[in-house]
Amino acid sequence: MLEIREGGFMIDNQNNNSIPVDRHEETVITQQPGFAVTEQVSYDAAAERRMSMFQITRIFYTLLSLLEVLLGMRFFLKLIAANPESGFAWFIYGISGLFVMPFTDLVSNWATGGSLLEVTTLIAMVVYVLVFWGMARVFRILADHPIARSVMRTTHQQNNSTGTNRTTRTVRRD
Repeated sequence: MLEIREGGFMIDNQNNNSIPVDRHEETVITQQPGFAVTEQVSYDAAAERRMSMFQITRIFYTLLSLLEVLLGMRFFLKLIAANPESGFAWFIYGISGLFVMPFTDLVSNWATGGSLLEVTTLIAMVVYVLVFWGMARVFRILADHPIARSVMRTTHQQNNSTGTNRTTRTVRRD
């Protein structure tokens, strides 16, 4: 398709299909006397989906980190025999208790003095790491390459008075 626009620009737009596909490439050539720009743009819908999946895996790892910190604090507070009536310990025990509940009475915990080695919290930490890792691994397989768009621009400049030609090529990836 050749089109004349204001300012004397000529645009040659190749491969302008409106068929829904996963990958679409387009070449735009802009010309005027002594000056030509070629721009190639490719849009990859599958890569866009993979980028979304990549963001989901990042969210999974952030949630896992928060849960592990919470359970680690619970384990440490039980180990040093923190007063369960204090506001901070009460808050940590209350929130983390929900995540440790499925593992209660799985094994016996060891107590000495006021300290409690809560093995069920350690088991919960390992199980949650494995579950989150498995879910994130599935999403990571689907999101293996997050680059979705690349633009290559080639500029040819010709100076008729001196007879010199200059070509510049740039590639940008979004």
